[in-house]
Amino acid sequence: MLKTKLCAPAINAMSLSGRVIDLRELEGKKVLVKFHRFSGCPIARRQVDDLIEAQETLGTAGIETIVVLHSSADKMHPNFDEVPGLHLVADPTKSLYRAYQAEFHWQKLFSLASWRATLASFARGYFPQVTRFQGGILGLPCDFLVDEHGRIAATHYGTHFGDSWTAADALQAATVR
Repeated sequence: MLKTKLCAPAINAMSLSGRVIDLRELEGKKVLVKFHRFSGCPIARRQVDDLIEAQETLGTAGIETIVVLHSSADKMHPNFDEVPGLHLVADPTKSLYRAYQAEFHWQKLFSLASWRATLASFARGYFPQVTRFQGGILGLPCDFLVDEHGRIAATHYGTHFGDSWTAADALQAATVR
């Protein structure tokens, strides 16, 4: 697990909109880096949609957001649209996941908390999209707040599939740093 005060691992990737996202070029801003599962996951889709809705609030607080999913861009496109300040990155090889030490546990498939998060997503109309599965169904969310100097200011490694920071959690992490 990455610790606070370390330099954040490099991110240099193409966003869904075709923009090159380089974490070093975002120095001077706070950056929320979020890792989710594949784009067909109902939990990931619900959480990313919630984040897209909250991006204006995050932007007002001076926070740029990078969301990484272990799907290819063509699997992500039908599900998500980027908004100003929020960049969606496809990482089907999971190289960024490895750099940020994201975890993949098959045991979490059987976690009661994971199933609760799945049912909560179903209740909001988010269902699995089998044709969008890519990179396996495993993967725990993790969140990082990177400060203006490129250092990790706060981390959160999820303990189940639905355990990811909300926009409110990110704002709180940004204000206590």
